[in-house]
Amino acid sequence: MYQPKAAEPAYTERSLAFRRALGMFLTGVTIVTTVDGQGRPRGMTANSFTSVSLEPPLILVCIARSAESYQAFVNGSGFSVNILADSQRPLSRLFASKSAEKFDAVRWHRGDNGAPVLADSLAWFDCRTVERTKAGDHVILIGEVTNFDASGGRPLGYCQGNYVSFDLIQNAVGQAPGIRVQIGCIINDGARVLLCRSDARAPWSLPMSCLGRGPGGDRNALLALLRDAGIEAELSFLYSMFEMPETGETHIVYRGRLRSLAGPHGAAEFQHELFPFDRIPWDRLASPQLATMLRRYVREQAADSFGIYVDGAGDGRLARLSGAPQPWRPEPAANS
Repeated sequence: MYQPKAAEPAYTERSLAFRRALGMFLTGVTIVTTVDGQGRPRGMTANSFTSVSLEPPLILVCIARSAESYQAFVNGSGFSVNILADSQRPLSRLFASKSAEKFDAVRWHRGDNGAPVLADSLAWFDCRTVERTKAGDHVILIGEVTNFDASGGRPLGYCQGNYVSFDLIQNAVGQAPGIRVQIGCIINDGARVLLCRSDARAPWSLPMSCLGRGPGGDRNALLALLRDAGIEAELSFLYSMFEMPETGETHIVYRGRLRSLAGPHGAAEFQHELFPFDRIPWDRLASPQLATMLRRYVREQAADSFGIYVDGAGDGRLARLSGAPQPWRPEPAANS
């Protein structure tokens, strides 16, 4: 038998510091839903969600004992997890509140296990509760996924008490007329990085695609370019943004991870090769800016601590993404 909903705990200075430290971990944002004993929908915003198993398909969420809907979750037979898109930030705030009209503001339907499934989510998982475990001031719910769906789009992120938008820089560039933008990616496979070139006499560079070139405009066009060359990759976070003085182009570079590498099966526009970090052809790279960025990437990959680099007019600056907030600082020269 689960205990009644606990009162809001009196947090100590140490527990608040612990919470701030946990906030350094960048997460997605979900809305977790269920129904209470009268069949009424209940829901809350949560980022304590993770996958557990593929076979059988299991996921878990953590529910605070102080949550208004605690009893509904622990006594219910099922729940759903709805992963929010970047555009659903207002919905995240609404479900984090104590409003009694949460479900009036969103389209939803009942899943197979009775819990509300929210429309327009990036993905949703309808679950049958299979395990409940008390853990400190939370309860861990493990659910077996009985139905799910996913769609395209960009997720809503959360870190250090703030929402994170992955479109911020691209949207800003898109509003500036006359700027030619190249979207690229640093794709790694362990301690190797993928470089490409147009032919055997050309310098090595990164896979790049012109903004607005195809459906989706940016990342989708880049992924299509990679697929034509037999490269399947996952793109994650923004890594660098800089201007090329020679051409006036702005380059936006993402981090990525190689999934598979095969021969080209379309109109491949470049040759490609995976270079171990200690064999990168530094003297045959396309630009000093690329060399500087790759040297930084190799250092940060080893430390698993990344920053975002911005160079608008030769005054490169770097902001760290881990640890305490730090001011922009000059980026070391390419030969450092």
